Amino acid sequence: MIGKLLAQRKTKRQARQKSLHLYQLLVTHARSNYFYLPPYNVEDTVEGRFELILIHLFMVDEWLSEFDNYILLRRNLQETLITDMDRSLREMGIGDMSVGKQMKHVGAALLGRLQSYRLAFENANSEIYVQAKLTDIFKRNVKGLEEPDTAMQLAGYMIRQMKAVSCVEVLTWQPGDPIFSESACQWHSGDIEGNTDG
Repeated sequence: MIGKLLAQRKTKRQARQKSLHLYQLLVTHARSNYFYLPPYNVEDTVEGRFELILIHLFMVDEWLSEFDNYILLRRNLQETLITDMDRSLREMGIGDMSVGKQMKHVGAALLGRLQSYRLAFENANSEIYVQAKLTDIFKRNVKGLEEPDTAMQLAGYMIRQMKAVSCVEVLTWQPGDPIFSESACQWHSGDIEGNTDG
């Protein structure tokens, strides 16, 4: 009984530590300068950075979803995001009551984006279809991407990066190992025409 309890605590501790490493990794990548410059043009604001974090969190969540034993890690990763957003709001000087309201929006955005992105990829008949669905999502939610051509560039990036992430071996990944591909961030002119094979 005691041995089982200790094993459960160890598993939870390892999941928390691994989720923190994953979160730091995806946040670092989401804050890369090229997302705030042409051709992506995401606004370098709290909202813009938050949306980019959600995009990359979704990629990691999907990457882990292949294995049932990573459910705890996926939940911890989302909880790490919530904790980080709460801390960031308080550091910005927002009071307790306002933080509570803002965190409800954060939670709703997290669940909403994960569902929207998942549906875009699950119901895919082609990459052009996925890119069109993601373009619509980005136009609605990401500041600076109200125009279709601009939103389409980030959609093309997300498709390329999802492919790259899916090639990383989940079971052998260790904190410190890369997940995201820098080459996926390079602009592909064919994305504007709906060709994301580049």
